[in-house]
Amino acid sequence: MTRRPATALCAFLIALLSSCASSPPLPDWVATPGSVPGVIRTVGFGQGKEVPEAMERARRHALLQIVDSVFGERIRYRYQKAAHHDERGDAATVRDFFEAASRGILAGQRVVHNEVRRVSSGYTAYVMVEVSKKDLEKAYKRFVLEEKARRQVYEAEVAGAVLLDEGHYRKALRYYRRRVAKEPEGDVWWIGVGAALYRLGRYDEALAATDRALGINRRSFYGYWNRASILERLGRLREGVADRREACRIRPSEACSARLAADRLRLSGAGR
Repeated sequence: MTRRPATALCAFLIALLSSCASSPPLPDWVATPGSVPGVIRTVGFGQGKEVPEAMERARRHALLQIVDSVFGERIRYRYQKAAHHDERGDAATVRDFFEAASRGILAGQRVVHNEVRRVSSGYTAYVMVEVSKKDLEKAYKRFVLEEKARRQVYEAEVAGAVLLDEGHYRKALRYYRRRVAKEPEGDVWWIGVGAALYRLGRYDEALAATDRALGINRRSFYGYWNRASILERLGRLREGVADRREACRIRPSEACSARLAADRLRLSGAGR
């Protein structure tokens, strides 16, 4: 397994920055980030209409380079090896780890230098970031554990969905109830319980389970979408349409827009 040399990264970055920046010349520290034992250090740049926006983009650019140079090959190899087991289009990549690191799991990142310049379109920022190799390794191990947990949830969701799709509603209900017993704060399992009860015609119980899911996660698209269908079965059309509207606000799509248009026609017809 090869690792991209830091010198090649710096040369590429300097060329990129030079092509994007106008006079005066780049700060000296951009070309000479220096070397510190046990630390990875690099420079990023970013542009924005305001100074904080430019600074944050520069910091994130530097962090992405650090993560990619240290873990890029390792992560890409890991997911290429597992590709035949993973049909998801959003399989984790180095960028997923970078995003996770940016949200705070990468402790110890430090801005060493920064400079902001006024340009015609706003501001250009240059930021040098350093992170200890130990902190990088800790963050990567945590990322792998969290990704494994997400995959387990995904596989469990698929297992329940297959039972529902194949018409095994009672088996699906037992399956989701076992998941709820193990993880009572998992909203996806309560949604599954509600979906199975709905297909069994037990609408009041389905509504209670779905309400439990929404009590855990108020941003659940499937929670609101399923609740809309349940309420319609219970004769509460207007409440159901309101829930579907909320689901589409959380996750807009053409299918949502078409369904909401049909709902408006149904409501107008019901009002006559």
